[in-house]
Amino acid sequence: MMVNDLLRGLKWGLIMKVDILDIGSGNIRSIKNWIEKENISTRIVSKANEINSELLILPGVGSAGSYMERLKAGQYDQAVIEHVEKGGRLLGICLGFQIMGHYSEEDGHIEGLGLIDAHTERLAENVSHNGWEPIYLRQNEMNSQSFHSQYKLTKKRILNGRVFYNHEYGVINNEPTAFSIPVSGSLSKYSGLLVKDNIIGIQFHPEKSQLSGSELISMIL
Repeated sequence: MMVNDLLRGLKWGLIMKVDILDIGSGNIRSIKNWIEKENISTRIVSKANEINSELLILPGVGSAGSYMERLKAGQYDQAVIEHVEKGGRLLGICLGFQIMGHYSEEDGHIEGLGLIDAHTERLAENVSHNGWEPIYLRQNEMNSQSFHSQYKLTKKRILNGRVFYNHEYGVINNEPTAFSIPVSGSLSKYSGLLVKDNIIGIQFHPEKSQLSGSELISMIL
């Protein structure tokens, strides 16, 4: 652990444990750099039995079919579910968010992890959504769920900026008690960010979202 990580942990009274799951599909190094810019130490795990953290990050790029095949082949799927059932927090990014629901229409209907009451479908009119969108988020709006910030790394309570999207499929939230904000005005049926209990899903790429991405991770942790 870096010295500055230790000092930051001592300042807040705790050392945070963040695992990033690496199954060979995702911008692992970018995700790691994104979090460690906030002086939070992370660990990349590539085996199901290595998962042992307060926060597990599930990144993903590519297609839902091959992603779920890799999860099941390495028994990561059960390990992720057990992590959540034990009270651990889970953050899914892009494809990692899309497979947290019951199913995805991609690759001919792929069964998901079933962690949230949601499903993933092709964006309306088969568009490809690639670009920046505004985001406005009040931290206290997430506090009805148990995912809310535990370490108070920032005094900032409102995120008002822009974030970067690159996707062809979107998540439809079917859970009325979940906290969800839309992708955009024109893609309002899809969740850009969703929080349910100890799970958070993000459709955009926070690691590519510059200042807004940094402010978001500080508010989440």
